Amino acid sequence: MSKFPLTITIILGAFVGAGTCAAQSAPAAGTDSGPVATKHELLRKYVWSTLGAPGALHATLAASFEQWRGSPPEWGSGTSGYEKRWASEFAESAVADTTKYAVARLFHHDPSFTRCDCSGFGPRLGHALSSPFMARTRHGRRVLSPATAAALVAGHVVPAITWYPAVHGTRDGFEHAATGLGAKMAVDVVREFVSFHRNR
Repeated sequence: MSKFPLTITIILGAFVGAGTCAAQSAPAAGTDSGPVATKHELLRKYVWSTLGAPGALHATLAASFEQWRGSPPEWGSGTSGYEKRWASEFAESAVADTTKYAVARLFHHDPSFTRCDCSGFGPRLGHALSSPFMARTRHGRRVLSPATAAALVAGHVVPAITWYPAVHGTRDGFEHAATGLGAKMAVDVVREFVSFHRNR
């Protein structure tokens, strides 16, 4: 299977998995059952998720994969190439997160990560993998977040028309979007099982 169909499969599979989780009824009392965050709390969560340890970890994972792929080739390899990719991934993540939180605010959703109020490795892993696609309503119910699609588009379009060295086409765009999405899912898995001092 070529990289392109595999990339599409990964993205579609992630959305289907998230939809399955969203179809469940509202969770019982616990970390996922609280109401949507206030404007102040949402701003604090946004800053921590974007500029704190989760944002740095996302940039590290995504940049490492892009370094291995040699994408974009204009940035070369070695330390200099990695630094450019890391800075780019960090900035892309910031653009995507800003868009995600702005759109979620319009829907009165809280898209920030929260640990699962469940037990067992499987349920917690499933919760973490679906988290990038989910938000909480003002009543605490987890739903698919339209902000996710907006964030994926903004996180790719803005870099492509600003600091990226060249346009490599739709195929490269999907592959790059999949890299960023995979990194965010990996970061949420880490956040589910490892304490960062600020988990919400």
